[in-house]
Amino acid sequence: MKFSKRQTELKMCIVENDQLLRDSMVMYFRTKGCQVRAFGSAEEASPVLEARPPDIVICDQGLPGMDGMALLSEFGARHPDTVKILIGVRPGPRLTEEAKEAGIDEVLLKPFAVAEIERALERRLRTRFDGGQPTDGTGEASDEELA
Repeated sequence: MKFSKRQTELKMCIVENDQLLRDSMVMYFRTKGCQVRAFGSAEEASPVLEARPPDIVICDQGLPGMDGMALLSEFGARHPDTVKILIGVRPGPRLTEEAKEAGIDEVLLKPFAVAEIERALERRLRTRFDGGQPTDGTGEASDEELA
């Protein structure tokens, strides 16, 4: 992902109960210059998200307690400009449909590569900063969109 100056100043929140995955994503995005906060549950993240809404929230679907879809849906209703990415575990059009109805921008499935998150962010940030058009949020993009 090509991080411009404005993108390296992004505030990001990662909500993932798998500590190794969470720590890996935090380390990666910090090397890109993002300001990253991370939490292991929706209940931990929710008050902080409300107090200081980030530019991007990446959230696991299968969190203990409140699930990721519910967190992103509730948060997104109050903060529609925040880019919301759900990391799901069950593939299929039903998940994508539910996520779209909940106002989630992108859905990625585990296991995923960092490049998939980068492409999702590239699409959404292009829309936010440059007025480009987003794709359908399935995590797939045409070669034209990536060029």
